[in-house]
Amino acid sequence: AFLPHPGPLMKQELICKWTDSKGHPRTIQACSSIFSTMYELVHHVTMEHVGGPDHVCDWEGCAREKKPFRAKYKLINHLRVHTGERPFLCPFPGCEKVFARSENLKIHKRIHTGEKPFVCGIAGCARSFANSSDRKKHAHVHSSDRPYRCKAPECEKSYTHPSSLRKHLRTHGSRPPACSTAATPRPGA
Repeated sequence: AFLPHPGPLMKQELICKWTDSKGHPRTIQACSSIFSTMYELVHHVTMEHVGGPDHVCDWEGCAREKKPFRAKYKLINHLRVHTGERPFLCPFPGCEKVFARSENLKIHKRIHTGEKPFVCGIAGCARSFANSSDRKKHAHVHSSDRPYRCKAPECEKSYTHPSSLRKHLRTHGSRPPACSTAATPRPGA
């Protein structure tokens, strides 16, 4: 149930899984209140359960195992993992993408705007990227590190990027498996 808010309020059954031991650690049970919209569930969790000085997620089965957050807003953001709330809607016409975090929406909007604020730091390289991870992947082209090696007999070629290795493998008359960057040609290929 990943619904943007604001957005259409579709009828569904959403259950609060916040746990409360009420001072008895052996009798932990979920709140189990039922809501028909994401807005109602989120409002309930925020107003009824989130509070106090420790900022701990007590959602049933949470992998954080009661490790506290440093701030209340971080706990509220984390709760979206459990509720499925995605309140950040892309404002571009025709795009219906929604996100749990405003930072993810900010990065996504660069697809529409063409903004590429992450510039390669190597002198003479004019490449720029929409996100830092793409810039980091690009950095390999400037280094002598070539981790993608051809394993064809008597071939010593190596590459900075798996796509370059896949292209090279065609010169040996082989096609790598679609989901792999393995350099070993398939038998009979």
